[in-house]
Amino acid sequence: MLLALVLALVAPTSGTAEIAGERHRALTGPPLEVAAPTPWVERRELSFRPVDGGLQLRGRWTIRSFGAGWFSGLLFAGSPGLRVVSARWGAAPATLKVDAEGATIVAGRVAGSVELVVEAFVPGDPTREAVALELLPAVRGTIVASAPAGLTPGLRVDGAAALTVGEKQWSGARAIALAFVTPPAPAADRPPMVVAKVGIGVTVGDAELRGRARAVWEVRRGEVAKLELETAGLGGDLEVVGVNVRGFVREGDRVRVELQAPVRDRVELELRWSAPIGKAAESRVNLPRVAPVGVFHSEVALQLARDGEVEAVPEAPGWSYVAASTLPAWAQGLVEGTATTALVQQGSAAAGSLSLLRFVPLEGPPVVVDVAAYTIATSREGRALVRAHYEVRNERAAHLRVTPPAGFKVIGVRVGGQTAAPARARDGSWIVPLLRSVETVTGLLSFPVEVILLGESGAWRRRETRALQLPTLDAPVAVSRLTLHLPPGYRSRKHAGDGDVVAAFTRGEGITYGLGVGEVGAAQADMVFQDAVQAWMRNDFGAAQDKLDALRGMGAKNENIARLQSNLDVVAGKSSVSQDMSLQRRVREQAKARAYADVQAQVALKQQAEEERARGDYAASASSYQQALAVGDKLAQLEQSESVDQKWTNAALAKEYQQVQSKSSAVRAGRRAKKPGKMAKSAGSSVYDFESDDVAGALVRPDGGDAKAAADEVEAPREVAVRDAAKVPADAVEKPPEVAVNAEPAPTDEAEVAGGELAGGVEPPSATTPAPVAPRARDFTAVVDVVPLKAAPGVAVDSAMPVVRTAAEVVVVQRRAGLRSRRGSVRSRDSLDTKFKAERERREPPGAKDSPNLAGMPTPTVHASALSVVVPAVGEAVRYQRLLLPAGAAYAVEISAKEPLIAKE
Repeated sequence: MLLALVLALVAPTSGTAEIAGERHRALTGPPLEVAAPTPWVERRELSFRPVDGGLQLRGRWTIRSFGAGWFSGLLFAGSPGLRVVSARWGAAPATLKVDAEGATIVAGRVAGSVELVVEAFVPGDPTREAVALELLPAVRGTIVASAPAGLTPGLRVDGAAALTVGEKQWSGARAIALAFVTPPAPAADRPPMVVAKVGIGVTVGDAELRGRARAVWEVRRGEVAKLELETAGLGGDLEVVGVNVRGFVREGDRVRVELQAPVRDRVELELRWSAPIGKAAESRVNLPRVAPVGVFHSEVALQLARDGEVEAVPEAPGWSYVAASTLPAWAQGLVEGTATTALVQQGSAAAGSLSLLRFVPLEGPPVVVDVAAYTIATSREGRALVRAHYEVRNERAAHLRVTPPAGFKVIGVRVGGQTAAPARARDGSWIVPLLRSVETVTGLLSFPVEVILLGESGAWRRRETRALQLPTLDAPVAVSRLTLHLPPGYRSRKHAGDGDVVAAFTRGEGITYGLGVGEVGAAQADMVFQDAVQAWMRNDFGAAQDKLDALRGMGAKNENIARLQSNLDVVAGKSSVSQDMSLQRRVREQAKARAYADVQAQVALKQQAEEERARGDYAASASSYQQALAVGDKLAQLEQSESVDQKWTNAALAKEYQQVQSKSSAVRAGRRAKKPGKMAKSAGSSVYDFESDDVAGALVRPDGGDAKAAADEVEAPREVAVRDAAKVPADAVEKPPEVAVNAEPAPTDEAEVAGGELAGGVEPPSATTPAPVAPRARDFTAVVDVVPLKAAPGVAVDSAMPVVRTAAEVVVVQRRAGLRSRRGSVRSRDSLDTKFKAERERREPPGAKDSPNLAGMPTPTVHASALSVVVPAVGEAVRYQRLLLPAGAAYAVEISAKEPLIAKE
C-alpha cells in the first residue's frame, strides 16, 4: 500500500514524456552567443589655426570598443589640396589609405579604447569664403578655431549653426564649414529695431480743424528712451500725452519726446491739435503728417469726419481708400462723429490735401414769390371770385402772411397741392404755413400756394372805372400776373400799354408750365410735379424720373423740372463739372441722410439671409441676398466719391450671394440626380433658377418645363392688359373732366370749381361753338353752398366754421386729374357722373331739388377751407402785369370798362 502511494507521487503527469539528458542536448543544440558591438568613435576634439594658404587642423578622436576588435572609417573625404601631415594610432603610427577619389581611410585594432591623433593642412581662405570639410564624425565633440584679429569664426555643421558655449562650438558632425567673419556689435551698441503705427483723425468743423493722432512704437530689439516725430500741418496748440512721457520739445516740424524710463516693449502717445480754416466758400489745407523717425517700418491710417456744414474732399495720391470698419484698432475712435473717409498707406508718409467747400447761401429774403398769378371773375353785382396762385421759394420762413383786400374773405388755401390749415391774425390777415423748398444743384424748388378769395363791392355801372385791390403779401413778388374776366357783356376801355395792361404775359414763363395758369392742364402738371418732388424726398429716384418724363410728354417744361432733374443727374452720376461741387455734395448728403430706412432694411435682409442659410434654405437665402444687393446698389449711389464703405459692404454681400447660389445649385443638381426628369411640384409656386446669369433669376416651371415658356406665361396677363387698354377710346383716357350737372364729390375726393354751367344754364364758350349771350346778372353765391367744417388742430377758428362746397354748377375732378381707378381700369365719364348723381340724391335733404337757393342764395359768411377752384372764363379777359413788388406793398389794378347799349330783357 505504501509503495503504490510513492509510485503515484513520483509518476509523470499526463501529457509529458521523459527522455535522457544526452538526447535533450542533441535536440536543442548549443546556446547562442551574443555578438559584441563593433568599435565606435566616442569623442572628437578639433582645432583650426590659420596658416599661409589655408588652415592647420589638429584633431583627436577617442575610439572605444567592448573587448577587442577592428575599426575602419573615412577620416577625410576627397578634397583637393588637403594633406595629412601626421597620424598616430595610440603610440604607433596610424594605418591610412587614400583611394582613387582622394578620400583618406583609417583602420586599426581597438582593445578597450585608443586615441587617433591627426595633424593636417586644409587649403582655403576662410576670410573670403567658408572652407568646407568632411571628416570622421563622433558621438560628441568640440571645435575651436583661432581667427585673425578683428574677426570671429563662423562655423556651420551639417548646414546649421553650431552650438557655441564660450569659445568652443559643440558638434561631432561629419560636414563642417568654417569662415572668419566680422563679429556682431554688442547688444548695447546696436540700434534698436522699432515698428511704428500711426492713426490720424481729422474732424472738420465750421471754423476749425480738430486733429487727434495715436502713435504706437513696438520695440522688437533693444530699447528706446527718446522718440522723434516728423510733423506737418499740426496747429500751434499741439499737445503730446502718454503714460511714460516726461515732456516734449517742438523744433519746427520735428517733435522730440522724452520718456521717463527706457522702453523695451511698447509705448503709445496721443497727440491733439487744432487749426483754423478760412471763411471763403472754397479753401485748401494740407493733410496732417505724423511720421515716426528712426523706425524700421511704419503704417499710417487717416480718418475724416465733419460736424458742420463744411465739406472736406481729400486729394491724397499715394493713399488707398478703404472702409472705416476695416481699419485696425489703433486707428479707430480718433474722430468726432461718424467717419466719412478712411485712408491707409504703407511706409513713408505721402502728401495730400483737403479741399474745404463751404455752403454760403446768397443774401436774400427768407421767402420769395417768383410768380403771383391771379385769375379773377367778376359779376355785374360787384362780386368777384379770385384764384391766387403763388410760386413760392422758401429758404427759411415758417409762414406767409396774406392780407385780403377790403370786402374779400379767404375761402380756400392749399400749399404744395395739399390742404393747408391757416390761422387768422388779429389784424385780419391770414398766416399760411409754408413748406421748406427742396434744395437742388441749380437753386431752390418753388412750390405752389393757392389762395381762393370771394368778395363783393358796389354794382357795376354802364361805364365803370374802379380800382381792384389785390391781396398783400409779406414777401417780395418778382412778377405779378393778373387775368381779369369782366362781367359778361362788358368791354375794356384799356388797351395794351395803358398802365399795367399787356397783350400777353412776358415774364414768369420760367416757373409756370406754359399751359395757362388756372387751366386744368397746369393744375394737372402741378400735381404730377409735386408727386415727383415727393418721390425725390423718399429717395424713390426711379419714380421721380418717371414723373418728370411724364411731364415732358405733356409738353410741360420749366425751371423747376430742370432743377429737380439736376438732382437726379447728381445721384445717377451724370452731373456736370461746371456745377457747384459743394451743392452737388450737399444734395447727395441730404439724400443719404433720408436713406436711414434703406440702411436698416439692408441690415435686416442680410440677417435674414444668414438665418436662412444656416437653416439650409439656400434658395430663400439667395433671394434675400439679392434684395439686400438691390438696396445696396441704391445706397451706393448716395456715397461720395471718396467713401467706399457701401461698396465694400456690397462686395461682401455679392461674395456671400455667389456662395449661396453655388450651394443652391449643388443641392438642386443632387435632387435631379435622385429623380431624373422630375421636379417637386407645388401648386401655384415658382422656383428661382440661380444658375442663370440674370441677377434677378430666371423662372423655372414647377413641372420642369422650359424657363422661357414659364416667363412668357407670367408676363402674358400684363401684355393682355396693355392690349385691352389700347382699345379704349383716346377721349376716355386722361381726358380733362367736363361739366357734371348736379354732381357732388364723394367725401374722400377734393372738388375744384370748373368753368361749367353757370346759374341760368349758360355754358362757357368753346373753340368750336360761338359764345352765347351771357345773362346780365352773375351771382357767385349760387356757386357755393355751406356745410360744417371739422376743426383743424392749431387753427384759430371756430369749430363750427362753415366750409364752401360746390353745388349744381361744379365738376368733380379727381386728385390726380385722371379717370383711372385704383385697379388700373378705365371708367367712362358717364359712369362717373352716374355714381356722383346717385351719391348726390342719397345725401340731399328732402326738398333740396326744389330749393330756391339754386337760383341765388343770400351772401354767406365764408371762411378759409380746403377749396380749390378753376375760375369760370366768362367775359372779356384783360391782362395786367407788374414786376418787382416789395414785401408788404399794396397793388391795385385800374379797371375801365363799359357795357354796350343792348336791349334789356
